[in-house]
Amino acid sequence: MSEPNEIKKMPMVGWYNPIQLIRTGIDVAMSTLFGRRADFRLLEAIAAQQGVFDRSDRESITIDYVADLGDGFNSTYAIASLISKEELDLPGVERPLRRGEILIMGGDQVYPTPGKEGYHERLVAPYAATPRTGASVDLFAIPGNHDWYDGLTSFSRLFCQQRSIGHCATHQTRSYFAIRLPHHWWLIAVDIQLESDIDMPQVDYFKTVAKKMGKGDKIILCTPEPDWIYGNIYSAKYKNNLAFLETHVFKEAKVWLRLAGDLHHYRRHESTSGVQNITAGGGGAFLHPTHGEDVNEITAGPDGETFRCAGTFPDPAISRRLAYRNLIFARYNPRFGSIPAFLYTLLLWGIFPASSGSFAEILWNIVARPGTLTAALGVAAAFVLLTDTHKLLYRVLGGGLHGLIHVAAALLLGYCAGLLFPGAAPGSWGFTLFVFFGGYLVGSAVMGLYLLISLNCFGRHANEAFSSLRHDGFKNFLRIRINKDGLTIYPVGLERVPRTWRRDDDGTFSPAGNIKLSPRLIEKSPIKIPRLADGQGDLGESG
Repeated sequence: MSEPNEIKKMPMVGWYNPIQLIRTGIDVAMSTLFGRRADFRLLEAIAAQQGVFDRSDRESITIDYVADLGDGFNSTYAIASLISKEELDLPGVERPLRRGEILIMGGDQVYPTPGKEGYHERLVAPYAATPRTGASVDLFAIPGNHDWYDGLTSFSRLFCQQRSIGHCATHQTRSYFAIRLPHHWWLIAVDIQLESDIDMPQVDYFKTVAKKMGKGDKIILCTPEPDWIYGNIYSAKYKNNLAFLETHVFKEAKVWLRLAGDLHHYRRHESTSGVQNITAGGGGAFLHPTHGEDVNEITAGPDGETFRCAGTFPDPAISRRLAYRNLIFARYNPRFGSIPAFLYTLLLWGIFPASSGSFAEILWNIVARPGTLTAALGVAAAFVLLTDTHKLLYRVLGGGLHGLIHVAAALLLGYCAGLLFPGAAPGSWGFTLFVFFGGYLVGSAVMGLYLLISLNCFGRHANEAFSSLRHDGFKNFLRIRINKDGLTIYPVGLERVPRTWRRDDDGTFSPAGNIKLSPRLIEKSPIKIPRLADGQGDLGESG
């Protein structure tokens, strides 16, 4: 455990930092290669036996669910401190909500990459600094893609060896688990990383769990990715693996609630039968937009049920306005500008013809020289490869146009440099500095404008357009209560997080300044799944 004076208040990850871009590219490549060559879950199943975690011997139970945490200190600690409170007062809720006896971390517990230091600084230390009141909390976690970047080694060391994180105690020995809950409820947590695959030992484990279920039992299904969203946007593979579990493994029970992170916002989809699909990835990572892709009505589940969007946080209108911050892209990503600055300078300095002459002559020289034309097209092709990939037409047209605009911007800067420094060679100091600093500003502006137009006009690049903002607001977690009357979900939201803290005498942190911790119920009322008789009954409406 970390002492308070050892805590580093880590900033939000700078995804457009050139060094971070390189590291992320390597991590993704290595993770993909690892996924095709080995599966740590197979070794995990051989080395560690795991049964069902039984918590059914009580009249009621409260579960806290949080996902996509372990990023900047301000957002991660703000949510951690709310979760750790013995009681949480929310406007519009009659009675204070008691802290969960179980804490579920739903994937991506650290950003940008796993490792002993990364987990400690961005997850363990903030959670260890929260107030310690009451009994210890049972902590369970499933890995997301970022947890898998080192082959699950660090995740297993932290979560699968019965260690403690602050006031939370871990119990699992594998990256997936099952918890038996009161009143015939079950929480099933699945590890679907490695190209959304469910390994055979995991299937065998859940088959053993299914034998303990009775007809009409009810399931809370936790996955690291919202297959009901990705299956409608990208590929049916996201649906197929989980559908296999629901139809062939858990045949006697029914899934009434699906929970996932990976998208860093809150969005709830509800079917006419009352099944709830909730994305709640608001534990600390940068905000994802709630506008862009058309997912207001989707099909999900093994029966292809229709689900309609019933709630979002933040509101799509707010999300759309936030996207305009990309117009000042350089402010949020000050180091990114070095990339276009370098590319522009290299393009003009190494192969650009003499800077004298008209702009038409410069364009003719570009076309007439094979080396120059190849370099310009190479720059454009690089941006095609970096473009949102699941729509090939957009990738070619949007990425190609984006790259050509950067090439045109470089040529325009070269032309302006020629006017300012007449007769100067492209390698001269004046010419080079003008193009480099011009490329820093213009290149960043072009990138920001491209991301804004892509998202707000075409619904593309949601991840890239909001990771650029590093927005630490609009965080959320779920407080779930199960009793004899059924299951009730309290989605807790925090619009703004404090950015300055003071250390209290007990080693915890409290907000310093004008911003306070002001959680609220995201929806107008809690979401309810009433008690059912043998899996049947009128669910009524949520709320």
